[in-house]
Amino acid sequence: MEIRGMMPNPDKGMELSPARRKEDRETKEACKQFETLFLSQMMTQMKASIPQNDLFGDGKERQMYEDMLGQEQAKAWSDSGGIGLANLLYQQLRKNQ
Repeated sequence: MEIRGMMPNPDKGMELSPARRKEDRETKEACKQFETLFLSQMMTQMKASIPQNDLFGDGKERQMYEDMLGQEQAKAWSDSGGIGLANLLYQQLRKNQ
């Protein structure tokens, strides 16, 4: 079964001009960044829903560390394929061009 939004390489077999390839790369990167932001926000909200213990304190430094950790985890998740949101967005944007 093929799920169109989860196709690993939607450009396979297509010949594009250099300008179009550059535009496609930029579009893919923007879609990937959006997915990273979405995952980061999702993880932040998930973390906020669980009770926090005071074992490590509740300072600004801890909050900054946890925010940066969440952003890096979301980036790693997105870099490894994410949830397919970037690919779906890219395909939808490409259809409209």
